[in-house]
Amino acid sequence: MKSNFEVKEYEFNSNTLSNINQKYINWPVVYLINSNNKVYIGETSNIKSRMKQHLDNPDRKFLKLINIIFDEKFNKSAILDIEQNLIRMFYADSRFNSNSGILNRNNGQSSKHNYYQREMYLNKLKDIWKELQSKKLANNSYDSVINSDIYKYSPFTSLTNEQQDIMCKVINNILDCLEGKSMNKTSIITGLAGTGKTILAINLIYTIVNADFSNIDTFKEGEEIEILSDYDKTIHRLRKYVMRNEKIKIGFVVPMVSLRKTLKTVFISIDRKNLRNIVIAPGDVVKEDYDVIICDEAHRLAKYKNIPNMGDFKKRCKELGIDENTSTQLDWISIKSKYKVLFYDANQTIKGSDISKDKMDELIKENSNNYYSLTTQLRCKSGELFLDNIDKLFKCSLKNKIESSENFEIKVFDDPNEMIDKIKQLDKKIGLCRNVAGYDWEWKSKGKTIEDIRKKDLYDFNFDGKKYIWNHTNNGWILSNNAVNEIGCVHTVQGYDLNYVGVIIGPDLSYDKEKNKIEVHINKLKDKNVKKGTEEKIVENYIINTYKVLLERGIRGCFIYACDKSMQEYLKQYIENNNINI
Repeated sequence: MKSNFEVKEYEFNSNTLSNINQKYINWPVVYLINSNNKVYIGETSNIKSRMKQHLDNPDRKFLKLINIIFDEKFNKSAILDIEQNLIRMFYADSRFNSNSGILNRNNGQSSKHNYYQREMYLNKLKDIWKELQSKKLANNSYDSVINSDIYKYSPFTSLTNEQQDIMCKVINNILDCLEGKSMNKTSIITGLAGTGKTILAINLIYTIVNADFSNIDTFKEGEEIEILSDYDKTIHRLRKYVMRNEKIKIGFVVPMVSLRKTLKTVFISIDRKNLRNIVIAPGDVVKEDYDVIICDEAHRLAKYKNIPNMGDFKKRCKELGIDENTSTQLDWISIKSKYKVLFYDANQTIKGSDISKDKMDELIKENSNNYYSLTTQLRCKSGELFLDNIDKLFKCSLKNKIESSENFEIKVFDDPNEMIDKIKQLDKKIGLCRNVAGYDWEWKSKGKTIEDIRKKDLYDFNFDGKKYIWNHTNNGWILSNNAVNEIGCVHTVQGYDLNYVGVIIGPDLSYDKEKNKIEVHINKLKDKNVKKGTEEKIVENYIINTYKVLLERGIRGCFIYACDKSMQEYLKQYIENNNINI
């Protein structure tokens, strides 16, 4: 459908109030007010009135130009959605300095809902962005911006109604605890891969940290607020608490090194003053006391088993006066916080050092009133059905074939090199497409230069004479320069989104047709820390979980190749190879 919109530029002054095109008045529009290095993004259904408010605002009146984005098909839901996406995009773009150049202090808080023809309106964004580029208001391409970490992990991402409802409940739980109204000290949020756990955690943190900047700022003490939404009531209560007390001290624990580094970069890019030191490693919690600790990927919190820094673990436990043999990093969090919020998915436990499911099940049982579940699939465009089918695929309980849809492509390749090349082609076209594999190949290239790898033939993979290496870095591999020519492991992609993922299933999986069962061969696994001192059945479960994590990374598609012939035939039996046009 053709994008029938227009972007009209005016000088930002009182004279413009009488010169604005009449069709823009009393019509829903999105607008940008900017000077050379500052911008404010907004939406309104009364542009003259809103512009006058900005001209009267000492924080806005110095701006020079206003660009009004008009479309005769705009409605209130559409402009809220477009405004919020543009805020995210400008933070991810390099045109304005994100820490001081983008003047928005809130994200509009419009929950994500599927209003009529929502996809049509969002499809306009690409053309709107191109127009803003042509006006020198944006630097980077649309694809570059939406593939960036700053866009994907933005606190300005609109929440679904489900996410927003849980966030309100968690904030109220926190306030009940801090105000002494409840003895409960834990909220637990579970959800499968792609249900938006990390985005909810980021929004929760940003909302609490910036409570005093909220746009809910018109209430007076004693005023009736019953007519407000649950969200507005929660923000009102949060603001009152912050105004009467000191700011709530938050720590955001991210156990995975690569994701932690990414989120640190995102937080600093968005708000260097308030978010700079919030993202921390589990070991950092021992250094300070916190009001609230929020832990993403809590299934990756460690216990004293098969970890690289056992001495450091022991030291932390000693500082806290607890036994390292019976304690976990979760105990550190409990001791150093008044309240903790845990985001958890048992299906993403992949190592013997990960906190046990029994431990988490016990905690969930103790906190059943503050236990919430995210169910809406946000990553994969094929929705919950794809994840359910992947689960059934590994349980050998599928009744029907998994087929590609209009928005999501799944395919089994007979040639791994063909699959790897296809991912490279797609990466050139749309970006953020990567090949990954199970840990069934020795990491011979670790720590070696590309020159040494070539001279000494230290390649990790060899498929019919074509050679490849594992990820050359663990930190930020997905966006590293040579990532598309390398093959990533689960530790580089867990917690991240990809447009397309190519998954190499190693020889650790085969299929027994007579038993209708997937066999796991743990002797093929090269990660010794996963196997060491762990029961075979548990290791088998870790391996299956690893492949589920890899297969569930794709937003728009998933390609698969299995090294074992029986496994390859099994996959082809249940996956229909229908190509879609990208």
